[in-house]
Amino acid sequence: MVNQFDYLSKRVVYSPKSEAIIEVETGRKYTYEEFNTRANRVANALHDLGVKKGDRIAVIALNTLEYWELFFGCQKIGGILAGLNWRLVSQELSGLINDITPRVVMVGKEFSKISLEVSRETSVTHWLVMDSSKESPKDALAYQHLVASASSSPPTSPKLHYDDAMGIVFTGGTTGLPKGALITYQHVAFNTLNTIRDILPGDTYINHLPLFHVGGTYVYPVPLFILGGRVLQMRTWDTETVLNLIQQEKPNFFFAVPTQHRMLMSNPNFSSTDFSSVRFLTSGGEPLPLDIIRAFKETHGVKFKQGFGMTEVGPGCFALDPVDAERKIGSIGTPNFFIDVKVVDPETENRCGPNEVGELMFKGPTVTSGYWNRPKLNEKLLDNEGYFATGDMVRYDDEGYFYVVDRTKDMFISGGENIYPREIEKILEEHPKLAQVQVIGIPDPKWGEVGRIIAVKKSGEDPTAEEIVEFCQGKLAKFKVPKSVVFIDSFTPFISGAGKILKRALREKYSN
Repeated sequence: MVNQFDYLSKRVVYSPKSEAIIEVETGRKYTYEEFNTRANRVANALHDLGVKKGDRIAVIALNTLEYWELFFGCQKIGGILAGLNWRLVSQELSGLINDITPRVVMVGKEFSKISLEVSRETSVTHWLVMDSSKESPKDALAYQHLVASASSSPPTSPKLHYDDAMGIVFTGGTTGLPKGALITYQHVAFNTLNTIRDILPGDTYINHLPLFHVGGTYVYPVPLFILGGRVLQMRTWDTETVLNLIQQEKPNFFFAVPTQHRMLMSNPNFSSTDFSSVRFLTSGGEPLPLDIIRAFKETHGVKFKQGFGMTEVGPGCFALDPVDAERKIGSIGTPNFFIDVKVVDPETENRCGPNEVGELMFKGPTVTSGYWNRPKLNEKLLDNEGYFATGDMVRYDDEGYFYVVDRTKDMFISGGENIYPREIEKILEEHPKLAQVQVIGIPDPKWGEVGRIIAVKKSGEDPTAEEIVEFCQGKLAKFKVPKSVVFIDSFTPFISGAGKILKRALREKYSN
């Protein structure tokens, strides 16, 4: 009897010979039957390493077939998969690994050197490497050999429940310490129900998003595997490759942030590419400019579906259907099924009416059950009505369409990546020539937003902007490093009555 949570084994019953996934750069591919067999081998190999239900398995790798094998193999034995952002530096990766204490870490061939550095700062039982080298962690095991020698028989499945964690996806916070949101089987079930508003059994999807992001795994690919679709898996984003895939593989839809859609528009082959198979495009992460909507519509007749999501909820929360793309420009749409929404005044906690600005809050079966290893935070996860506070300030119009106005938290988005200023500020506070420092997000034509440092120098010191930016390099992932610095005499004009520095006031003054 097939376990109800073993999605690949379930899918094999219906479409064993259908193509499930193609690794675009190599041409390697699996039918559902082949995919399931590989996942069985992975599950048995993990079991032989002592992995049990609830154990964490981490991954530091680009998007590959092996990543997905591990994803579903882990699922078959009740493990919890945690994809780690490979753009992070060793110090950051070590912190995440020490937080979730995985029994196993798999490392892609591109990250042998950094994994060796991380291994010296962590206590991981088993390192699995895609490419053994002198830079690999000590006693690392060869992934391919381990899997090839494991049994292909279905593993013994543990008892699983809908509230059990299937994965951990890291998201930032106002403290700057990344925290792992738990993704449960309940999340996957309700997200799949929401997603089939748009996708059809057998659809083909281009997946270029990093698999350590909730969007790279849970938003579209997992529901599509459940429905028997085909995933064109790219290792990383490449504009030319995406256009070639549209021309040759005839995908039905794909997701990209506005920056990437603009890259496609700017490519000389954009106009000549055949988009006839594309039923719709999806955009998110930041508002979609009207010129992009019109360029795709006028050149290819392609419609845009927009929305709003977050790691802790959904992950899809709102949807703006293509028919409203221009009429409701700037809107994130209306709430998805199975999600209750309220907008409240942060000070009074009273509910807001139409066109009143307040904090967005969610309730329902798609809200995370909590963060890994954050008991105090989880105690305050929901309010007394069971709602999760997002930190986003929104309003809704008389027709019930929502608009993001601002953030009560300080996060900004650069090229689709969430960036939390406090994490950067903690690094800069160690600079010997700075007395005080704040980081804000400012508009950028290419990335949407980039970081700017606002700093007060220590008496008698005169650091340069280049020196301050350089101080961040090597301590933070490259995409987090701010692009500019403004020196000011004092933060006094920007301090609230409660003694807090007002980020909003800093943005108003120094965003230009």
